[in-house]
Amino acid sequence: MNTEEFSRLLLFQNYEEAEIVLQQGFDPNTLLEQDKSAMEWSSYADDYRMMYILWKYGGQPTTPWAEEIINKFEKGESYIEVEQFYSKERNDVGNIEDYKDLTDGFSVQKLEFQTGTFRLQEESLYKISIPVSKFVLDNSIVDTAIELDFVPLPEPLSAYIGKSVVFPVNPEEGYADGSVYVRSSHNPVDLTRLSFLNAEDGMLMVEVSMKFDFEYEGIGFENEELVIRIALEID
Repeated sequence: MNTEEFSRLLLFQNYEEAEIVLQQGFDPNTLLEQDKSAMEWSSYADDYRMMYILWKYGGQPTTPWAEEIINKFEKGESYIEVEQFYSKERNDVGNIEDYKDLTDGFSVQKLEFQTGTFRLQEESLYKISIPVSKFVLDNSIVDTAIELDFVPLPEPLSAYIGKSVVFPVNPEEGYADGSVYVRSSHNPVDLTRLSFLNAEDGMLMVEVSMKFDFEYEGIGFENEELVIRIALEID
């Protein structure tokens, strides 16, 4: 079993096969794509079951978020209990009557966005987080965000102001993708274009073009494209 094959087990949440491979001696702390461990990749997807399996076979956390989850396992909580805890935490966000109900005719065009963040993840790779204003879906309050990870920008930020960067779609080299959590799934989001409008006082104004792949997880929505202008706080 090589790292690419094991990464596919994570991507497709093949828990039984992953556990067999770990039983046969595959090191759960082996670095995978972009020099990140299986535990870290699983934590990005909030895949608590896979994290539990990795932990059972010696997987170690490498981020504060993963460490928080592993601490719960070490205290005797199951992955189901952990998932229920964070699910409740996500939904315990106010009175349902206070928010717009998008259950009928859901579309990303109807979403409202808040000021996001722009920060360096590692050399030449950036993370963009765009919070979505809370809304109601399926009689539950949704508190989510568009998370775009490892956006490749090899030049200094100042070099991009007034310019646009076009990104290919995964798996073509140079892609930048992410996800948005809706209907209990991390739905893929491809960043296709990023236009840098201006930067001032620690804020970056950008125009972001994205493709939302809701059909990948089969959550009942069609794929969509969206272009928004948004302010990002430079972290």
